[in-house]
Amino acid sequence: MKTRTRYIPMLLGGLLLASAHYAVAQTAGTAKPAGAKPAAGKQPDITQGIDQMFKAMDKDKNGSISFEEFKTAVVAERRQMMVIEQLQGNFRAADTNKNGTLNAAEFNALPVMAKLPTPKPVFANYDLNKDQALDFREFLGFVQQVSKNNPPPAPVK
Repeated sequence: MKTRTRYIPMLLGGLLLASAHYAVAQTAGTAKPAGAKPAAGKQPDITQGIDQMFKAMDKDKNGSISFEEFKTAVVAERRQMMVIEQLQGNFRAADTNKNGTLNAAEFNALPVMAKLPTPKPVFANYDLNKDQALDFREFLGFVQQVSKNNPPPAPVK
């Protein structure tokens, strides 16, 4: 019991960080004026995010989160954060002109492009706002689509 008590502050910190990431992801692109209040009868975005996170963590749907459910959720969130950090590094490395976006030439030079079958992904399909540049969110859309269409090989047993 003493070990669990020692790790709870660390895990709670992870949950708070995860909820902050979730709230940012949920509200990205929907900027509201400072001090804006939620519509009557609606919870603020952060509260909705926490409610959704609770439901996702409560695997046995009993209305409470066990230590194991909590630990599993925090580990999964940390893994996801590590993947995002790796993708951010890949994005920065591909951004050779260091302007914070990828142009068509940088996109076509991505190392993954050489590994993909033809026809290759088309830059314009991922440039959602048609500004001739992929920001990180658009890049993530590309990564998700490529991952979905080209799953990794099954591990050899």
